[in-house]
Amino acid sequence: MTLVSFVEHEMELEYLEEYRDYYDEVITILLPRMKSYLNCMVGLFSSTPLQIHYYNSGKLRKIVEDELQKGYDFIFCHLIRMGQYLPADKEILKVVDFTDAISLNYDRSKQYRKGVFSLINSIESRRVLNYEHDVIRRADISIFISSIDAEFLKNNENREKIKIVANGVDLERFQYYDGEYDSNNICFVGNMRTFPNTDAVLFFVKEVFPQLKAKKADLRFYIVGTEPGKSVQQLHNGEDIIVTGFVDDVIPYINNSALLIAPMRVGAGVQNKILEAMALGTPVVTTSIGAEGLAQENLLIGDTPAALTEKILELVNNPETRRGKASAGRKYIESQFKWEQVLSSLDDCLNLK
Repeated sequence: MTLVSFVEHEMELEYLEEYRDYYDEVITILLPRMKSYLNCMVGLFSSTPLQIHYYNSGKLRKIVEDELQKGYDFIFCHLIRMGQYLPADKEILKVVDFTDAISLNYDRSKQYRKGVFSLINSIESRRVLNYEHDVIRRADISIFISSIDAEFLKNNENREKIKIVANGVDLERFQYYDGEYDSNNICFVGNMRTFPNTDAVLFFVKEVFPQLKAKKADLRFYIVGTEPGKSVQQLHNGEDIIVTGFVDDVIPYINNSALLIAPMRVGAGVQNKILEAMALGTPVVTTSIGAEGLAQENLLIGDTPAALTEKILELVNNPETRRGKASAGRKYIESQFKWEQVLSSLDDCLNLK
């Protein structure tokens, strides 16, 4: 088993060390961000999605071709951006892990994108939808983590190729916590490079947090995640809104919060932040989009600022309600999202049993 992966920085190589024991070989290709931006400029006037150009590399293509000469049982591509490296003429099982329907994400983003980003979103949305269908056509198996995403891309021709393999949670790392926490703390966790996370945070601070502060002045909001953009950094005041940037471990922030807020207006798939918070025993307040693919009785759901405010105060002001949601959430994760359980369905897809 061989892992072939891009890295943006040499420092990322140290994170690969813990994975090397799982593979016969690990091959990395340095793809600096500036090179990717240049790739995208070349692709502006093509019909191919910009993210495909971003990750285009003749070097990686050559490595994949050479590796396949050695004889493998299957090739497994993570996300459509790697679908461009599927061999066209090899008699080998071709699997693409889409995770989410990216075109669904773009479709939901269009009402919130502004200016030039609105134009880019519109163009990229059409390109991505066409490319996703093309990758499904070229692959033997296409995997999604949510039935909602899978149904978005299913048609009469590809229905049998599309499979569902849920995400999982490392229950040893995300252990249930029933200790002390700060009832005034609310946290959001996520990769802040992405538009859905940035949009969620800005929406919450502008539309929801003022209503909360009017009813409970001591509340604090922690925004935990790598590479926050300028619009998010400007929210930081060091008092009731704290933007952490990259942290070594998100668990202490989640454990010390009354709840995790996931006010997603854009997105697709299943939110890992929600799964992990529930595993830790921190209840989650989210939107209908954030709750997709999950049993909604284990979450508190609101789609308007007023509804989100009500659900948050319900947890902040009622420790017993919080404790009940925490316990129920952990049991739900244990019953549905153990890695051993969800990966058995992947074994079925690949005929590994």
